Amino acid sequence: MSTPTIAAETLAAAREDIAALLRISEVHGYNEGIDNHYSLTIEGYDELFLLNRYGPHWSEMRPSDILLVDLDGNVVDGQGGGQITAVQIHRQIHRARPDARCIMHTHMPYASAIASTKGGFESRLTQNSMSFHGTVATLAYGGQVQGDDEGLRLATAVAEGANVIFLQNHGVIIIGKSPAEAWLRTYFLERACEVQVLAQSTGDELVLAPLEVAVHTNRQWMDASDEEAPLLFAAMKRLLDRDQPGWNS
Repeated sequence: MSTPTIAAETLAAAREDIAALLRISEVHGYNEGIDNHYSLTIEGYDELFLLNRYGPHWSEMRPSDILLVDLDGNVVDGQGGGQITAVQIHRQIHRARPDARCIMHTHMPYASAIASTKGGFESRLTQNSMSFHGTVATLAYGGQVQGDDEGLRLATAVAEGANVIFLQNHGVIIIGKSPAEAWLRTYFLERACEVQVLAQSTGDELVLAPLEVAVHTNRQWMDASDEEAPLLFAAMKRLLDRDQPGWNS
């Protein structure tokens, strides 16, 4: 099968978005060494996705470090390769759910801590956590994702409608229809998990909002996110321009 041609300016802009996500995430402490990975499909080219290459630290990621990969895991444009777990996770999820344009897998400290508790994420605890009410799945740990079976297991959870998957004893997977939406969810998920950890650390009983309030608040968040997500992402890029000039060269 021949590789479809993506307009150069479209591909360049998408690569810049992923590089920005990686750098922004490092600024917030969401990375772990040179591991973890983000991907993005370009509308109209569902059989291909962008993925950060394995090797560079997230603080040094540039658009040229972003690979173009097909759903069989082959690098069709770019130098280097992706981590094996990255290729398996992202190709399977993109195949299972084409609307999941941007997929972010991290070992964020607070979200990973919550993923390692028996009670898990409490979506009725805070206003931020209510933004995820009804959109979260939890999966038991199945080892490193180095084969098709484990990748398919993760993809099944996403295909069933979850936007966040807590991987027990591991980390999280977050999806969005755009880099901006994926970043908004990632940022506010970690904030929600941070507050949950702090609240639980007091040893006092948690105050949970009524179910109907959580549902209502989630709808409010969903209605507002289309406006907030691009504004927040643009602000993050401005901070990169200010603090890391030349990051996208």
